[in-house]
Amino acid sequence: MKPATSKTETSLSIPKSSFRRFAIKRYLSFLIVFPFLATASAEVRVFVQSSNAVAWVKYECNEGELVQAFALDVSVDRGRIIGISEFFRGLSTAANQGYGIFPAAFRDHITIGSGTNINWDVSGYTPLAVMSDNPVDTLAGLDSSGVTLEFGGLWDPNISAAVPRPTGALCSLHVSAGATVTVKANVSRGGVVSSKPGVILAPVFTGAFVQPPEITELSLTNGLLTVNFAGGEMETALTVAGPWTGTGDVHGRYTESVGNNARKYYRVRSP
Repeated sequence: MKPATSKTETSLSIPKSSFRRFAIKRYLSFLIVFPFLATASAEVRVFVQSSNAVAWVKYECNEGELVQAFALDVSVDRGRIIGISEFFRGLSTAANQGYGIFPAAFRDHITIGSGTNINWDVSGYTPLAVMSDNPVDTLAGLDSSGVTLEFGGLWDPNISAAVPRPTGALCSLHVSAGATVTVKANVSRGGVVSSKPGVILAPVFTGAFVQPPEITELSLTNGLLTVNFAGGEMETALTVAGPWTGTGDVHGRYTESVGNNARKYYRVRSP
């Protein structure tokens, strides 16, 4: 990710003084990106996987590669990205491993005290990049067609069990409509950065189609209502508050006679 203070500063824009204040200065070396030619290369997969109607952004290191940071652009070709969840927060430890340092959110939302305890669960601490940090190379964010994400790992190099796992999920993204979700490197923030000096990673990016529950079309012909839908089971109710009743129809097309119903509601429930 983009250096904040010097040519050898970490791509994570977290002030060194902040680390000193909460006594994790010894981890800082793992966030340094050294500006010399690489002596080796390795491949890492970064991919989107559709599961339970959301887009999971995952990674896989097949040959012992060790990633320090991910800077990613994720976009959809239809609808909007409306939410982000299921991301790790904070330092990677023997008890909990992951990429939980988010540079912009760390700067804007994390309060550093005199001790080593930090509240990582504050509102606003998410991997979403801030547009004003780099307006030219930052996607618009939630409720748009694309987001820029920043993930960094910070751990004690003397504790092998604290190292993030070679495969895992970075986060899940919620989309407003069925869409092809693509992921690529955000180059100006560093893309996918190795923790090993002298190694440049060669990431391979793969997208996926993700289908959330949605009604795609309604039509009424001669008193017969047809509802086209995707992503789950059709449910009906006489009031918006329910109770909702499952129709058992998961095949994308539901038809019934309107009859004398003055009003009826339809929704799709995720499996």
